[in-house]
Amino acid sequence: MTPYAFLAEVLSEKYDVDPTTISPEATLTELGLDSLTVVELLFDVEDEFEIEIPEERATFETLAEAAALVEELLRAKGA
Repeated sequence: MTPYAFLAEVLSEKYDVDPTTISPEATLTELGLDSLTVVELLFDVEDEFEIEIPEERATFETLAEAAALVEELLRAKGA
């Protein structure tokens, strides 16, 4: 599963975000996520992809930016 697909699935299933509002350009704020929910989402991503997202890199606004960061970290890991 791609990072974007995983994010979209988790947002819809675990955080009850309306699937029609989920798009690459959607900001986390537009999706109704507060800072605590974003941290929980990052933990979900780290667990799923077995990566660690450095705190200083966890500053993204859109789902596309979040997915790109995960893809970059996966490449760096050699996955």
